[in-house]
Amino acid sequence: MKNNELSITCPTCGKLNVIGSKRCSNCGRPLPAQKQWEGQQHRPLSKRVVGVIITIAAVLAIGLLGLIIQHNQVLSYTIFVNNAPQKVIFYDTHRRPVRTLYLIGDRRKKTADGVQGTLVIARRIKVDKDYRDLKPVRYVDSRQRGLLKIQSDPVMEFYYPSRHGKLKSNGQCKIVGHPEIKYFSWQGTSGGTTK
Repeated sequence: MKNNELSITCPTCGKLNVIGSKRCSNCGRPLPAQKQWEGQQHRPLSKRVVGVIITIAAVLAIGLLGLIIQHNQVLSYTIFVNNAPQKVIFYDTHRRPVRTLYLIGDRRKKTADGVQGTLVIARRIKVDKDYRDLKPVRYVDSRQRGLLKIQSDPVMEFYYPSRHGKLKSNGQCKIVGHPEIKYFSWQGTSGGTTK
């Protein structure tokens, strides 16, 4: 047995005393009773405390997993175009709406830098419309570079407001040959079908 297992520390002066002593051999102050001391040493955690600890650990683990997934997920504007047509509204320098287009996904693939693929551009959406008669155009969508570039005629560039964090549905843009257009908002639609 260890020496401190056969002794009790005085709460006043810190001197080790023989278990069972009623007073400290150094300062003479009363020592805690042996049963009280043993109860403090070997008190098990209650089921409620264990449950709280497990719950907190689980919440922290889920939060950490969510951060890891969000950090590794490719968040881009065009990730949604293969699920439903995406409505894009263009605005002038005074934030007045100028033009509305719909982007419908054709093909896409994830790359190390983001997403690239093809899509078609429509001026209006009709429910259950087949868009195979529209010519697909290429795009490169890289949140790391902060840019979605659609190789249409004219070329369209959408700039990400932030390269990190939550994906915002609006920002600045540029359409070649249309200097009056400066901003855009990106909205999902429930109508229409993809190719």
